[in-house]
This record gives sequence, structure tokens and C-alpha cells, in this order.
Amino acid sequence: MATRPTSPLVWLGLALVVAVGLMALFAALFVPYGSGYGMMGVGMGWGAVFIIIPALFLILILWVALGASSPTPTYVAPVPNVLENLNARYARGEISRDEYLRIRTDLEAVGR
Repeated sequence: MATRPTSPLVWLGLALVVAVGLMALFAALFVPYGSGYGMMGVGMGWGAVFIIIPALFLILILWVALGASSPTPTYVAPVPNVLENLNARYARGEISRDEYLRIRTDLEAVGR
């Protein structure tokens, strides 16, 4: 069974759900109701944590999902076959029969 590549939009949706879930989890675990000092004191520091950690997690998921960490294939030009090029030039009418036969004889002599 062949596998289909997953769409980057699916990864984005998954990352957003996980990021929002992490923010809710951090809010529930690290700042229970009635503790801290509100907007002054501890509250400002935890607010940064609630935003930075899920944002880093989201960026990491998108980076992996969009293939930024996978190696890109390099293009390797095929080795040209000289006789195929000669046959193609003759077929297109770029060279005459006499030129074709002379060049082919020369190439076959070099190839031996």
C-alpha cells in the first residue's frame, strides 16, 4: 500500500491544537487559581512562558512538516552519449550524411 504525503496544512492544524493545549496545560499547572501576584510579579513571567514555549514548539513542528530539515536532492546532469547526440543532429538535418559518416567513423575509432 502506497503512502500519501501529508499536507502541510494538516501539520499546521495539528501544531495549533497542540500549542493551544500546551498553553492551557501550563496555565492550569503552573499558576493555580489564587496564587501569584496577578499582573505584577510572577504573573508577567509566566505569561512569557505560556507564549514562548508553545510558539517554539509550533515553529519546530512547522519546520519538520515543511521539510526544512530534510536534505534536498541535488541535480546530477546525465552523461551525454556522443553517438546519440550525433544521431539526433543528423535526424534534425543539422549535418549532412557525409559529415555524419565521417564524424561517426572518427568517434568509433576513438572509442576502440
